[in-house]
Amino acid sequence: MSRLEEARREAERRLEESRRKAEVRLAEVRTAVQTEVGNIPKRKVWLMAVAVGAAGFAVALRRRGRRRKKLKK
Repeated sequence: MSRLEEARREAERRLEESRRKAEVRLAEVRTAVQTEVGNIPKRKVWLMAVAVGAAGFAVALRRRGRRRKKLKK
């Protein structure tokens, strides 16, 4: 077996292990949300994610604008 093939297999093994850990963590988060909030329809989850992303984007743009104003003074 070449070193390149060994490295590829090792990377695939690490990737698979990382995926398993992420799936376990996601299941834990879903369980926690269901116990705390109740069952949330999938549409609302996507809407919440989009809203949070938009809010983060707006904050980033606002901060960027402030930096430019400070530099011009």
